Amino acid sequence: MRGGNERQDSISSALKISLISVSAVLYAAGIAVTSPISTPWGVGHFRPGVVIPAFFAVTCGPLIGGAGAGLGCWLGDLALSFWGLTDPILSLIAGVPGNFVGFYLLGWLTSRFRSWGSFILGSLVSFTIGNFICAFGVVGYFSTVVPVWAPWPIEVKLATIVGFTLFWVATMIPFVIPLVPIIMKGAEPVLNKTGSIIKNPRLSWGKPSSLAVSWIFVAMILTIMYLVSIFTPVGDFLFSKVTEPQLIPWVKALLLIAAGVVTFFGVSATIVATRVFRKPE
Repeated sequence: MRGGNERQDSISSALKISLISVSAVLYAAGIAVTSPISTPWGVGHFRPGVVIPAFFAVTCGPLIGGAGAGLGCWLGDLALSFWGLTDPILSLIAGVPGNFVGFYLLGWLTSRFRSWGSFILGSLVSFTIGNFICAFGVVGYFSTVVPVWAPWPIEVKLATIVGFTLFWVATMIPFVIPLVPIIMKGAEPVLNKTGSIIKNPRLSWGKPSSLAVSWIFVAMILTIMYLVSIFTPVGDFLFSKVTEPQLIPWVKALLLIAAGVVTFFGVSATIVATRVFRKPE
């Protein structure tokens, strides 16, 4: 009996390592594809490939999601460093911890609350925290090694950290929110065969009212961020140190686009949840 348990544990460990490896390699490839698109500060990249670790975090849990994201981020940045597109040391300081924490948190939230409402709300929370960690690492690192960044006032550095965070949040949510459910649906036959790790790969629709509260809250937060960036001096201050000022209006518009994507997905999901909720047993 004990031997059977040990064998099951070894299978589970091997499966976890395999899933982390697959997630990391796929994420690294996704990073490479969009690496030519930089942030407006000329540091960091546009990364819609975050749908990959997000999928693994939601379906496989926090450890696999976080470890796959952190490892994949470093592998992708290491490969890009040979073309001078990034710095592997910067990746270890900023990208790896930010990705690990962000996707670990997403996996933890959705594992405790297995619903689409928690997925929407968890995406905003985890991406905000994870990207803030990454942005803090980027500004701290460049303030140390790049002479031009060092004399910036502390308030400018803090504003730049927030600016980086908003940029990454606004460019990740429009991809993760609509694409992860599609990938989960397509991968459902495979997910059902990995029950030793993934006890419940599906997310429930939950009550329509709870789902509506989640997406309305997230959409409102993104909309408020957009309005603040457009109609107050704060918006210009956050992006005061960008190297390509012509991109600032587009970056701000991404917040509104993200709010629109969340709204579209939320309305569609609420309609489906209402039909499921009213369906007789």
